This record gives sequence, structure tokens and C-alpha cells, in this order.
Amino acid sequence: MSSTYSLGSTDAEHRRLIQLASHEEHCVLDACRRAGITEGSIALDLGCGPLGALAALAHVVGERGVVIGVDASEAALQKARSLLSIPHVRLVHADVHDIELEPADLAYSRLMLLHQADPSRTVRHIFELLKPGGVFIAHEASDLPNHAPSSEPHVPAMTRVWELVIGAARARGANPTFARNGRTFLEDAGFRIESHRAYAVHYPAATGYDIPRIALQSLRPVIAKHELASEDEIARLDRELEEAKQRADVQWVASPLMFEWIARKPY
Repeated sequence: MSSTYSLGSTDAEHRRLIQLASHEEHCVLDACRRAGITEGSIALDLGCGPLGALAALAHVVGERGVVIGVDASEAALQKARSLLSIPHVRLVHADVHDIELEPADLAYSRLMLLHQADPSRTVRHIFELLKPGGVFIAHEASDLPNHAPSSEPHVPAMTRVWELVIGAARARGANPTFARNGRTFLEDAGFRIESHRAYAVHYPAATGYDIPRIALQSLRPVIAKHELASEDEIARLDRELEEAKQRADVQWVASPLMFEWIARKPY
């Protein structure tokens, strides 16, 4: 990923990303099935981080296929190497814009385009990484506050932390609008859109409240640099999320509103 990624590469941040990935494998498997990705395919996981969709894609393409995970953080890739021991998964330390690989059948991204300064440039490069007829699957979160992570009962801190995530991305130079403007970005790059939908992932309460708590701590350097929130507010948000995690009446906890875009490179 580019340097606009605002949450760093700490052990806690890796834990947050692994939690996200572990609860979203079914979304990857379902999207690949609907996109027609089969055994023997070459699949890219762009911005894979410490786990990403690597395990799910390895299952989809099977031992006759290849999965290539790409990330700009060597620390994240080292964590991925410690978690996965799959012969047909290869990891590449690079910015997604700089890689030149054998043309792939599938390119996948999750929460990667959210952090790009120029999503148009990124999507155009992804187009070039695919074979004619290749598929791009993007699972990206909405940047709107009313689409923030949520729960029942409502916890205002979850909305505020999401505002800080998006604010930090913008402060670092990112344009986090791909999720809801995917049609324009994809069609301008030459893709043909085959499917799009919105969904949310539901988590166990402890996990669902822990994810924004970790994100809040990961954001602290960027929050301080750009004066996005005070230390008192950060402490209050952390307390609110911890108190929510201890409640006995939690009905559900959900991710931000996610948008799935499945698009194909014409033959």
C-alpha cells in the first residue's frame, strides 16, 4: 500500500487486521465463486497486510494455482509468513503501483483503495495486472459517518472513531471514496462491472468493540500530528468502547458498511 496508510504496522494493528480478515473469509469465498474463479488460477491479494485474503484465495485456487500477496510493509509480510505455511502462496514486498507480475486471473483488495491518494491510478494499474477476461474484486468500506461501524445498543464512540479513521486517511492525502464511487473509477479504467452490493460483517461483541479500540490507538500519531482529536477525547472514546465490551445486553456489533465491486477486464 502507499504511504497514505495511516494506521501504522504495530503488533496491535496487525492483530486488528487479522481479526478483520478472519471474520471476512466467507465474503472472499462467496465473491470468488460468483466471479467464476476456479482451481489453477493466479490470484493477487493487493495490500494483503499480515493475513488479508491469502488463506481464502489459496483455498479457491488450490494447489495447482498461485496466490501472490503484495504489501508495502515488510513487518506485515513477516507476520503473514509466521501465520501461513502454504506452498502456493508467495509474498512480495512492494508498493502496489510498482509491481510487474505475470498477468493474473484475479486481483483482490480489501480496505486498500480506502488509503490511496489516487484511486484512479491504482485501479488503472490493477487493470494492467490482469489477463484479458481477468476479474477484480474490491471489498471497500464507505467513508460516510452514517455508514460507520455500529452496534445495538448504539455506542457513539464507534461512529467517532470511524470519523477519525477517515479523517486521518484524508489528512495523509488519501481519497477514501472508492467504495461508493466504484462504478466511475472502474469504468474509467476500462473494466466492465458484473456485480455490486453492500453488506456488513457481524462480529462477536468483544471482537467488534476491540477493533475500533485498536484502530484508535494505531491512529494516535496521525491524530496528534494533524490535531484531529484531543488526548482527553481519545481517552474518553477508549473508555466508552471498553465499557460497551463489558455490557451483557449487546445484541450485535457490525463493521462499517462495505461495498463489493466485481469487475472484469474485457477479452
